[in-house]
Amino acid sequence: METYQYNTFKFFRRYFNLPTKIPLAWCIIQESSIQGTELRLGIILLGTRLYIDVAQRRFFTQIDCPHMQRICFPCKRISKGKQYLYLASEGLKLSKSKHYIHDIYSTSWFHKNLLNTHLF
Repeated sequence: METYQYNTFKFFRRYFNLPTKIPLAWCIIQESSIQGTELRLGIILLGTRLYIDVAQRRFFTQIDCPHMQRICFPCKRISKGKQYLYLASEGLKLSKSKHYIHDIYSTSWFHKNLLNTHLF
């Protein structure tokens, strides 16, 4: 799988077995707890409370309870040189390398080059 293909919804649909009838959108995840607030890149399954945390490679549910809050803000992705800028209408923004998703997922997707790679 080529690097550029990791940055597509098609890749995520295949990796997470998502049906094509569920619309997807990039999102900024805002997770708040007593430890503080963190912003992360995600993909929201529109019309549901589910989202994929890109870095953690798994599904989560948006929640709002006394000790934890995880909210997804749909965003636009803008190409800026070697980076993608993710902008939510609420003013939140993230910047990630265009290789960010490749770096996370390339070692969890078998391809023949893995046979000659040292993984630590």
